[in-house]
Amino acid sequence: MCSLFRNERSDLYRSSDLITYAVAHTRDYWPEVPALGMVTFVDPGKTRAKRDPGRCYRRAGWKHVGYTKGGLYALEQFPEDMPGPAPTPGTPVPLF
Repeated sequence: MCSLFRNERSDLYRSSDLITYAVAHTRDYWPEVPALGMVTFVDPGKTRAKRDPGRCYRRAGWKHVGYTKGGLYALEQFPEDMPGPAPTPGTPVPLF
């Protein structure tokens, strides 16, 4: 579950690319993918006014799957839509 995401350098990085990299690096560290994939929630009141809150997730391969009771957008990335594992550059690989 993604609990927080914010692109503070949108002049350098596309948010959808950062999300894709984060999933790939997560898969490298935890290779077993949950059967139902990953989920995140987007509060449309906390994002810039757009036609579709969560657009950067959708561009990263996530699907809008509904709403929470509180009105948050629920997005999910299914295992078959995830990028392959990729190590984080410059991060030592754990030896356990």
